Amino acid sequence: MKRYITIALAALAFAACQQTVEPQMVPGKVQVEPIITKATEVNFENGDRIGLTIKVNGAAENYASNECMTFASDVFTGDLEWYADIYTPADFHAYYPYNENGAPASYFQHEDQSEGIAAADFMMAAKKGVLPSQNAVAMVFKHIMTKLVININNQSGADVAKVEVLSGTLGVDLDYENMALLPCSGALPAVCPQTTAYEAVSGKTWHMIMIPQTAPLELIVTLSNRTEIRQTLVNTTYKSGGQYTINARILPDNMIVSASGEIENWTDEGEVGFEGGSTSEELPVEFTEYEGYFVYDGVEYKTVTLADGNTWMAENLRFIPRGKTVSSDPAEDAGIWYPASNADKVADPALAETLGLLYDAATAFGVEITVENAASFEGIQGICPTGWHIPTVAEMTGLVGHCSNSAMINTEGAYYDAAIKGASLAALAEAGWNWQFASMRNKANTAGNGSYTVTNYNGVYGIMSYLIGSSNYQVTKNDDGSLKNVQYYYLMPTYNASNEKVTVAYGNFLAGASLRCVKNK
Repeated sequence: MKRYITIALAALAFAACQQTVEPQMVPGKVQVEPIITKATEVNFENGDRIGLTIKVNGAAENYASNECMTFASDVFTGDLEWYADIYTPADFHAYYPYNENGAPASYFQHEDQSEGIAAADFMMAAKKGVLPSQNAVAMVFKHIMTKLVININNQSGADVAKVEVLSGTLGVDLDYENMALLPCSGALPAVCPQTTAYEAVSGKTWHMIMIPQTAPLELIVTLSNRTEIRQTLVNTTYKSGGQYTINARILPDNMIVSASGEIENWTDEGEVGFEGGSTSEELPVEFTEYEGYFVYDGVEYKTVTLADGNTWMAENLRFIPRGKTVSSDPAEDAGIWYPASNADKVADPALAETLGLLYDAATAFGVEITVENAASFEGIQGICPTGWHIPTVAEMTGLVGHCSNSAMINTEGAYYDAAIKGASLAALAEAGWNWQFASMRNKANTAGNGSYTVTNYNGVYGIMSYLIGSSNYQVTKNDDGSLKNVQYYYLMPTYNASNEKVTVAYGNFLAGASLRCVKNK
């Protein structure tokens, strides 16, 4: 919703000279009437001040510079009078909050916003080609900074004493002409300070104004028992005028961060997630970890610590990311599919309860995959729960040993059997890591067609099932330089009359495969 501020000019009387028809202007005082505003959460408050600059076209100097106008009884008033020329246009520039030393050339991060955010909420307005008139001049005041709303679900047993955000950008230069921000030309502190947020709703919601930037912010929550809990957010571009909501669930020694929501009157710029993965998909995504299992989004999953020293999920993930719909049609590029049930290659939603869902790499990683970033997701959290990640090629070869890329073979793999060149399915099952044959959705490249791949050995369907990995093997491009295919290292079973084993192979990023997460060390 846009917010408009109208500059209303006082009535200007016209005098008619006895021997001419040219109108003359009798100067009148300029008034600023905020019709709908957003300085605080609702409206301007009495005593709020704005600065107004008027430059008449062709004039060497400003007609008015940093003219102070104070809010009272629904209008801004000041001593400024209009110039007596109805034919010459002028450019208007205004800002909030007023600075008596002049319209500030730079803006610096307000470190302490614990008493409120109004003073930090810098706004600009510009209107060109304005002719003196009795009519109101509409000026759209835009939020130049970024607003954070931090919602906290406190389950720690102690009160939240303070909420802070550590950002990377401390100052910017202000371009009033273009209503834009420029890199700061002045000196900045060598150490980034933590900004204290304003407690807008007691014990529940904190607000903060921040300089727009691209950075992995750090959320810091201090409890009344002096426990300090930190969580690094995913590297995100925070836009000028944008609002971003951070949702945090506080446990006694941990913090789970997710994001969404909507802030009235600001431009909704989407979600902010936590470092190592995408934005959280459910708000909040419930996650509780226990010995031998965890509960994620209301679903219980077995876990097992294997001989490689890593703790793995012992069954396939069936989490549905926010905004995604599970498809039964492998030809549809939905990003997430039900497993297929039989040799007819037909999706069976009922199987998801036991076999999990099939994800393409972009859905599993929670990001758009491009030529430029394809190789940058190793160890990404993606849609795994907090503290877990999508396995790397080193973790996969450390488990099963053999890899299609001979350079990646690990003969010291925990379950590597040289006789079969891989890890025995029986040995993995005995260790508590049962493979689940969930079929797969195959798509060779961006120009290909998706289809289920299902085979049958000894009455078991879905032998062609893969487990997604996060390490990149190679990227291929079309003749025009566009993305053709990306291959990541996947875990692959071989289940036939000769072998019942698991090895590491290459999987296409558009394929639909199962996912098992690995716990962070």
